[in-house]
Amino acid sequence: MPIKDFITELKEKAEKRFDEFQITEIDTISSIKEDAYLEKPTWVGGDTKYVCLFIDLNKSSKISFKKHPATMAKIYDYFTQTLVDVFNHDSFCADYVDIKGDGAFAIYEEEHASYKAFYAAITFRKIFEEKIKTKFKDDEDKNLSCKIGIHKDKLLVKKIGKRSDYNEVWAGRLVNNASKLAKEYQESPEKFNGVESPIIISEEIYKDFVVHPEFGLYNCHDGETDVLDQKNPVFTEVTDFSDDTLGDKFYYTQVGWCKYCADDYISKVN
Repeated sequence: MPIKDFITELKEKAEKRFDEFQITEIDTISSIKEDAYLEKPTWVGGDTKYVCLFIDLNKSSKISFKKHPATMAKIYDYFTQTLVDVFNHDSFCADYVDIKGDGAFAIYEEEHASYKAFYAAITFRKIFEEKIKTKFKDDEDKNLSCKIGIHKDKLLVKKIGKRSDYNEVWAGRLVNNASKLAKEYQESPEKFNGVESPIIISEEIYKDFVVHPEFGLYNCHDGETDVLDQKNPVFTEVTDFSDDTLGDKFYYTQVGWCKYCADDYISKVN
């Protein structure tokens, strides 16, 4: 087909897709692969809110310039595969997982979505601090860290590509804002008072822990200190922030599992 005719055809198809664009309700995250349309200009979404946990390696482009390509590939492999394994753990298994460059994001649905995302985040952070960071950190990369963001919002997703080769594309605020929170650590590290690889959550996620503080215990083995305790707060509020969709604050934490807590925490949401 001549290029001129090809361009005309593309314009006509694009206009047709624009005119026929629509959004249809989705019943469950697990059905995205079946229900997200490929040929039709129909996105799936709706009013239901879901939770996204976004994690990737901090300043990976800067690190890659210093490393041999094989070494950098080894870091990516170790980091990303471990991340996906955490996302798929039986106790807080994500309903959808997608790889994004040197990181990944997970989508959670239903009643305990915020808590499962949080447990996955602190689990990966513990592995990162104790294993990944120490394994790959050297004199030039003393501050090897990761970015972690959790947000709750409506979703909008569609398959784009060819029938034999396509990706789910996420529009809307859910994944974008979880990523935006994670990047806040890279762009404004001074807001985190020296905490490395903080878990950053939006106001929407924080509200869930206010409703159920028992899911956010600071030290589960004593059973007394909770998310609202002012002496040992799980989440530190940051108000030096302004975003059109995330609002004027976010929260962060460096809380991790103690040797008693994992089974006790996880049993509450299963």
